[in-house]
Amino acid sequence: MFRTLARYQVAIDVGFAAVFTAVLFPSAAADNGALAVVVLLGYGVALALRRLSPPLALAISWVFAIGQMAGGLGTQGADTAILFVLFATAAYGSDRVRKIGLVSTVVGGIVAATFLTLVGDPNVSPDGSRSVGDYAQQLIILLVASWAVLGLSWALGRIALANRMSIEEKHQRALAEIEQERALQDIAVEHERNRIARDMHDIVAHSLAVVIAQADGARYARKADPEAVDEALGTIAGTARDALRDVRGVLAQLRHNTDDVPATESQDLSTLVDRMRAAGLRIDFDSTGDSANLGAGGHLTLYRIAQEALTNALRHGDSSRPVSVTVASVPTGTTLTVRNSVRAVSESTGGHGLIGMRERAILSGGTLKTSHDHGVWTLVAHIPGALTGMEPAE
Repeated sequence: MFRTLARYQVAIDVGFAAVFTAVLFPSAAADNGALAVVVLLGYGVALALRRLSPPLALAISWVFAIGQMAGGLGTQGADTAILFVLFATAAYGSDRVRKIGLVSTVVGGIVAATFLTLVGDPNVSPDGSRSVGDYAQQLIILLVASWAVLGLSWALGRIALANRMSIEEKHQRALAEIEQERALQDIAVEHERNRIARDMHDIVAHSLAVVIAQADGARYARKADPEAVDEALGTIAGTARDALRDVRGVLAQLRHNTDDVPATESQDLSTLVDRMRAAGLRIDFDSTGDSANLGAGGHLTLYRIAQEALTNALRHGDSSRPVSVTVASVPTGTTLTVRNSVRAVSESTGGHGLIGMRERAILSGGTLKTSHDHGVWTLVAHIPGALTGMEPAE
């Protein structure tokens, strides 16, 4: 029966009812005596409860309205409280309370018009000085006026309810869209991690196979060919360093799928550039330094990022201008820079491709930054080099 309201809302309703009662109290006490004061206080209570409990406020209003008519009181200023109560039944009540409020509007209009026609005017008595037609005319006028006033209050409450429900629906829709976007991003990240895990699976498996083969060969050739042992140990050390770096990336992921497909495509950037040129993309390619220190995992990350960046340039870029691809390798790592002009209608949405590229860079220990300035999309990815171990003593 009682709704949950904030303290300030209850305070506002009680304060409004108190002011309403205080303003009308002098005239009610002076003109109509104790009964009018009691009716005023009753309407004040209904006014204070109109949002906290619309059905209770409506019931109180009916009780004191009947008492007012039974006591022979005419129209009072306190009767305006009924309008606020009817508004509250439509705006804050349940579906059942709203229907009861509508019925009260219809019945209350009939009762009020009948009362005011027959006994509402103390200066006129039904003693034959007025015809039946006069009473009927007055009844119709008062009935229409009562329904108009009471019905308007109820209708305004119904409009307020519809407006509030519309705002709440928009808010819930906005929250749902935010949750959906978060879910899609989580799915995109998980999907990209699974792709990375599949790639790492091939790299690590290859590295371990090389280590095992070289170790077995070195053991058998230890006496016959000592130089072959040193060469095998050097190969094992280099392969193990690459594998260690790749394993660290794999351990940073959470992998759920096991239906892996081995990655067999070339990871050479020159081959990728040639293939994208064949697809119609104009590319200015410049590579400096030696990226051998990246290791297998770093090369794969660099290749995947370049592949995604060039694919985005092909799909969203301005084909009339070339794409600039720069690879700068130093002992500490390799930096890939891709710049391409975008069409005027193209806007970056930060989609799943960007999420995947950033995820790959982070899991490789690197960074990835993007910017969009004056119609030029720029991507800068830095992949650190593999750990360098101690050289064997001569």
